[in-house]
Amino acid sequence: MTTPPAAGPDSETGVASAPAAAEPAGARTRRGARWVGSMTDRVPTGWITGILTVPFLAVAAAFGGLNAVAAPPIPDLSAGKTHVNGPFSLAISRAVLIDEFPEAGITVEEGQRVLAVVVTAENVWDRAMPTVLSSPDAALRGSLRIPSLGDGAVPVAIARFDDATKEPHLQPGVPADLVVTWAVDADALAAGDEVEIDIRDLSLSEGVLITYGEEWGTPMTAAHVHVDVTDVGAGADAEETSG
Repeated sequence: MTTPPAAGPDSETGVASAPAAAEPAGARTRRGARWVGSMTDRVPTGWITGILTVPFLAVAAAFGGLNAVAAPPIPDLSAGKTHVNGPFSLAISRAVLIDEFPEAGITVEEGQRVLAVVVTAENVWDRAMPTVLSSPDAALRGSLRIPSLGDGAVPVAIARFDDATKEPHLQPGVPADLVVTWAVDADALAAGDEVEIDIRDLSLSEGVLITYGEEWGTPMTAAHVHVDVTDVGAGADAEETSG
C-alpha cells in the first residue's frame, strides 16, 4: 500500500502543512457529469440523434422490430361491389371469353382470345376524365390489372358498352358501362374459372398535363375483385355479354 506523503513545512511560513485529502468519489462523478454535459452542448444535435439511432436500428433489425407494423390487408370484393379509387367509382360485374371482339377496339393474334370485363364506372372528380392516356398507369386504364396475366398486362382497349365509343371521356356524375379488354392465350382461361382483377387507387399529381396541370396516376393495388368467367365462343352480342 502506498504511504501518503508526510507533511512538511511550508516554504514561506515554515509551518507544517497537512497532507492533501483524497477527492471524494461523489465529487469526481459530479465533475465528470459536468464535463460530459459541457461537451454535449458543443456537439450538433444531428450527431447525437445519429449516434443514438444507429444502435437502435441494429437492435430493431436483429429482432424484426422494423417489420412489426404490417400493411393492412387488401380487401377482396365480390362482383358488383363498388370501390372508389380517387377519380372513379368502379364496379366490376362480369368477365367474358370471346374469340374476337373488334367492335370493342381489340384485335388478337392466332392462338389468342379476348377477355372482356364489364365495368360500371362513374367519374367522381370535378371535370371530364379520359379513360385512356398515353401512360398505361394513368386514367381508367391504369386503374385495372389482372395479376395472372403478368405485371405488364395492360388493358388493350376500353369502349362504351352501349354505343361502342372507343376510349371515351367520362363526364362527372354520369355512370357508364364500359367493356375493358385484354388479349390472352387461348388456353389461359376457361369457362367457370375465377379471375382476379385488381382495382388500383390513383394519386393526383400537379404540373403534369398542359391541359389541366393535373393527372391521376401512381397506382397502388387497393382491392381484389373475383369474377367467374363465361365463355361465349365465337362471338356475343350486347345481350349475351350483359347477361
